[in-house]
Amino acid sequence: MAEQNILNGDQQVLEQILGDINEHAEKKERLERMSVSIRDITKEIDSTTKAMEDEISSRISESTDSICAGYDKAVSQDKDTIKQVQADRDKAKMQGIKERIASETASLRAENKSLQNEINEAFIQENIPRIVNNSFFMALYISRKVRDVLVYTLFLLIVFALIPAALYLLPVIPAYVPVIYAGVMGILLLIIGRSVYINLILAHKDTIMAARDTRYKIRDNKRIIKKTQHSIKKDKDEAMYGLESFDNRINSIGDNIKKTEEEKQNALREFEETVKPDLVKEVEGRYLDKLNLMREELAKKKDEYMKLDDLIKQQRIYISNYEAYLGKEFINVQRLTELDNIISSGEAQTISQAMAVYKNRK
Repeated sequence: MAEQNILNGDQQVLEQILGDINEHAEKKERLERMSVSIRDITKEIDSTTKAMEDEISSRISESTDSICAGYDKAVSQDKDTIKQVQADRDKAKMQGIKERIASETASLRAENKSLQNEINEAFIQENIPRIVNNSFFMALYISRKVRDVLVYTLFLLIVFALIPAALYLLPVIPAYVPVIYAGVMGILLLIIGRSVYINLILAHKDTIMAARDTRYKIRDNKRIIKKTQHSIKKDKDEAMYGLESFDNRINSIGDNIKKTEEEKQNALREFEETVKPDLVKEVEGRYLDKLNLMREELAKKKDEYMKLDDLIKQQRIYISNYEAYLGKEFINVQRLTELDNIISSGEAQTISQAMAVYKNRK
């Protein structure tokens, strides 16, 4: 249809335009339905594909877990055995350390026992009270070492500083009580100390002084024993404890674990190379027919969609030409039908005349 003849066209031309508009609208509705159908098929394909992939993944996971379970259990048991052997080894080492300490300090312990017996025998012979053979007693009355002086000083601080301060801070104790306490304690200590010194220390001076020096010797030996214990515990050389059997057992179990791990990896590799392809093929075989049909249908729908979309675009071009002459107001089914009725009634012969009649009615 020539563009210049549209407005001068008769009822036949108008009905052709109306038919083109209706056909364009129908094709657009069909295109929309095809778009919905394509989306639905695509979703169904995606859902089916995911179900297939999930089943494949689940089957593979179950198979690999089943393969690994036996090997992992064996490895776990070997690791538990290593822990037990290690515990036994540690126990044997501790026993060896104890025996080594006992052996290397035996002479010092025996010497200390002998020195203590000498002190006890001397005190018994001279009827010296056992309380004298005490570190605290000797620190108070015959201190010579720095440690003894510190003990003596601490005793005085407690008696004449700490206790009076505590009494002073107690609200129920009168303020004069700490002063009286300090005075009384000073007198008592002076009297008791003088009595002990005259009647005990001076009376047995040589024996008590010798006992003090012997106790210093015992203390020095104990310090050497502690150093020896510390040195032995820190010693990294374990050769003398006879732990080779434990180490060999641990190494042997470790080798078994490595072997088991290698066997597991070989089993997994064999599964990947032989069993997995068949498993994937079996699962895909139950889905591929359905998927292929849906994919074919989707391809068909897309092809139809493209062709229809191209046709609609072409229709839109010449419909835009109608709009250029008739105006946007008349490019719809309702207006064109009214124009057709005007021509059918004989009020107009051409499209332009029918448009004029319509506008005059308004």
